[in-house]
Amino acid sequence: MNDITSRRRVAAPVALAIFVLVAAGLLSLGTTSGTAAQSQYAPKNTAAPTIAGTARQGETLTANVGTWTGDQPLVFEFRWLRCNSGGQNCVQIPNATQQTYVVAKEDVDQTLRVQVTGRNSQGTASATSNQSAKVAGPTGPSGAITLPGGLISIPVTSIPADQNLIVDSVQFSPSSVRSRSTPITVTIRIKDTRGFVVRDAFVFLRSTPVVTSTPNDAKTGQDGTIRYTVQPESDFPIRNGYSVQFFVKAYKQGDNPLGGITGYRLVQVPTAR
Repeated sequence: MNDITSRRRVAAPVALAIFVLVAAGLLSLGTTSGTAAQSQYAPKNTAAPTIAGTARQGETLTANVGTWTGDQPLVFEFRWLRCNSGGQNCVQIPNATQQTYVVAKEDVDQTLRVQVTGRNSQGTASATSNQSAKVAGPTGPSGAITLPGGLISIPVTSIPADQNLIVDSVQFSPSSVRSRSTPITVTIRIKDTRGFVVRDAFVFLRSTPVVTSTPNDAKTGQDGTIRYTVQPESDFPIRNGYSVQFFVKAYKQGDNPLGGITGYRLVQVPTAR
């Protein structure tokens, strides 16, 4: 038997064996797509993210990423969401992209979720946590009183030195002054930088320039408000397109006039003929 015939008889069974292995999927000839092999290593969330911490204004929440599979290294990105009390109609909270989040006053009576995105060299995937509990208002310091409607009132003496008073709102009645003979009622509400309404804070009010009477300083009530009545003087300007400016100052009695927890605000009331 010559060498050629011998090699043919050996090659035939080998070729048949290779065909059988390929057909059975037990042997690859190097034609399998690399994409299919790599896709199983892209990030995949297998247990949803969770939120740790107390859902209360001023508290810090921490996102736990949950459980993920995929090629290492896996890096994670965070996006905090504000939702309604039922956990729906969620919107992204501006600049809330860290693993931790300090609950803001805008979150009160809402719920929160966190969206976690896993990323590696093969791709990205995102998963969202369940909603938090309904966000509660801040816990009040010494002397705190919860008012009807949910606001918390605190005495000015309970405000620490690292906080300040804020002139939260100023309302004029009438809202546009048309007569020098009509008194102007000015209602002022005072809060602190933590969002509490503040009682027993002194409030100073004066028009600038002085074109109305100037009331004596008085204390805010339990709801953080004080109401003054001022009388326009003879030089009070009454003309269209003009506004009179008022300076408002809130302070704690005994504080340094140039320091302490004092808060300031300039406001205007329009005038018209």
